[in-house]
Amino acid sequence: MFISNRSLEVQNVSYQVENQIILNQINLKLDEGKIYSLIGPSGAGKTTLLEQIAGVQKVTSGAILFDQMPMKEVIVSLVPQDYGLLPWQTVEKAVLTGATISRKRALTSAEKTEIKYLVEEMGLASHLKKYPKQLSGGQKQRVAIARCFASQSAIFLMDEPFSALDAFTREKAQQLFLNCWQASQPLTVFVTHDIEEAVLLADEVIVMAANPGQIKKRIPSPFSNKLDLIKNRQSLQLFETVQALRKEIEA
Repeated sequence: MFISNRSLEVQNVSYQVENQIILNQINLKLDEGKIYSLIGPSGAGKTTLLEQIAGVQKVTSGAILFDQMPMKEVIVSLVPQDYGLLPWQTVEKAVLTGATISRKRALTSAEKTEIKYLVEEMGLASHLKKYPKQLSGGQKQRVAIARCFASQSAIFLMDEPFSALDAFTREKAQQLFLNCWQASQPLTVFVTHDIEEAVLLADEVIVMAANPGQIKKRIPSPFSNKLDLIKNRQSLQLFETVQALRKEIEA
């Protein structure tokens, strides 16, 4: 069992563009070693909140801390909706560069071996020398996630990482993500419009309301074993939880 006392704290955070309030007094405490999903209607500020945690946007008021440290001192990995792959980097270069930058030094032989294993686990071993334009959507998505895992970040942020994939590929990618996540269990937050995905992958689902964006409700996942996705997809617990969350979003 993963045990940690570190947590991410979003303290009374608001974000405003001119006269429009995008986020209004967001307060969250998220524990390391867990996965959280953000769901809600369009305009709820889910991506905005994710980008503020990542440091891409600056909060209008409030603070975001991890283990009592400001976010600029924390290694954070972000998977944006477009995957953020550079067109001139091969798969191998993208993953190794992410790992090298986060460590601020050259990789050891042992670390390179670990990264090679990670790439194989993500089903990318035969694509190492390929560039993004030579990859399918599912392959790009796996490269982006492998790059984040290789960086050994304290916090892992993903914005609709599986949305561009067909149903079969998405299910495979979700299972690969959970399998790899088990090794280091970084605090993970991901945005999704897929309520079923939110319940299946996360330890807790955070529902946001819109206009302005704010936290409406937090609902724990009913699954003690997230890894068994096939069984969980067929369960009554999933159906009941999804229906309850749909009502929260629509209310």
